[in-house]
Amino acid sequence: CACQRVDERKPAEGGEAGLTVVTQFPAYTGELVNPFIGNLAWADDTDEHEQPFTLVYANMTWAQIEPEEGVYAFEAFEEAMHVDMWRDQCKHMVLRFVMDIPGDRAHADLPAWLMEKTQGRAYSCEYGQGYCPDYTDETLIQAHERVIQALAQRYDGDPFVAYVELGSLGHWGEWHVHEDAGNMPLEEVRDRYAQAYLDAFDSTFLMMRRPFRFAAAHQLGLYNDTAGRKSSTETWLGWIDNGGVYDVTGEEDALSPMPDGWKDAPVGGELATSMEPEEMLRGEQLATTLDLFERSHASWIGPGSFKDVERGGEDQPALDALMSRIGYRIRVPQAAVTLEESGAVSLTLTFTNDGIAPFYFDWQPCVRLIDAQGTAQVLSLDLSLPDLLPGEAVSVKIELPQETRTADVGIVDPATGEPGVQLAMQAEHEGNWYRVMRLER
Repeated sequence: CACQRVDERKPAEGGEAGLTVVTQFPAYTGELVNPFIGNLAWADDTDEHEQPFTLVYANMTWAQIEPEEGVYAFEAFEEAMHVDMWRDQCKHMVLRFVMDIPGDRAHADLPAWLMEKTQGRAYSCEYGQGYCPDYTDETLIQAHERVIQALAQRYDGDPFVAYVELGSLGHWGEWHVHEDAGNMPLEEVRDRYAQAYLDAFDSTFLMMRRPFRFAAAHQLGLYNDTAGRKSSTETWLGWIDNGGVYDVTGEEDALSPMPDGWKDAPVGGELATSMEPEEMLRGEQLATTLDLFERSHASWIGPGSFKDVERGGEDQPALDALMSRIGYRIRVPQAAVTLEESGAVSLTLTFTNDGIAPFYFDWQPCVRLIDAQGTAQVLSLDLSLPDLLPGEAVSVKIELPQETRTADVGIVDPATGEPGVQLAMQAEHEGNWYRVMRLER
């Protein structure tokens, strides 16, 4: 424990002098492995990885999930993605529904029954081979609404599913189509696909590939699938800052400025495939990588990520520097115990976030109070973590029961009832309960 205690006198409430004991906790700058942030791994990949991760990623193709009309194969999908195993390991999932994944052989990612009812065409282009549907087909649009409803009925509000990306359109669900494969629809049609998600999902974060006007209007999150590459990420950041033309269709003002969007909804995305992950961590490129991710206010990276960078190898210090900036880093820099005029004792905790993004989920900051007999009482604190923005400090005050001897602080996972976040502070701790006060009476 590297805490420092400072005794100071200050006026207590009511104007009388009261003793306040302030304990300061230095920041911890080392590795933290926390939920909803950091590297992703593919959900169907159970191999060991070099770096820790708390998120897994899954593509869900329409052919896979609805092999027969109205018959959904969620159990088979979850078995293929090892969902039970990841749940047991307290991982969370990023999910993307897709209609078209180019591959090295002729195939279709739409179910056969739907292809019989709709228009589209097989293609072979530099991306690979596949089948591009006609996204303006009314039958396709209505079927898409139904399958997204089914998806939401299965996963909306499930704490295992952290983020749902609005895939659906384009190759890999990235909202672009190669000119030799097909066409992207115009905004009016695109918005119908996006609206299907908005109508179906009430509790899960939704994310879009670009800052479309739809994303801005509904405060959706964003993902960048060329993260770490300077030219493409600068373009993506330019869209976020200024909006502009959707180059795939040439529509003016189809993209909207969302410079503060990260304050309300998460940002993520995978690494560009044009560079090896290690290249992004070396030499002058490291400064560029840090800058791009910080300006993106990214919370997570994947499924193309740094998960297989050699643990403890030459690139580990650079990766540690990057990962210490991704997402949130919450701590309590100071705890103050005050003897009030009434004789009561109060505890004031100051919270701050040293990261580049909020903690977006409605987990509850709590204190655990333990009395002389060792009986513990857990109290919720009046603090909303999503509102704790980077660089801000918020103080919360509670009155302590008379028999209190020690106080610990933690962020409780509602799914488990136990604290699930490592705090970025140097303090004595038991699991994820961090000791902020000890009284001798």
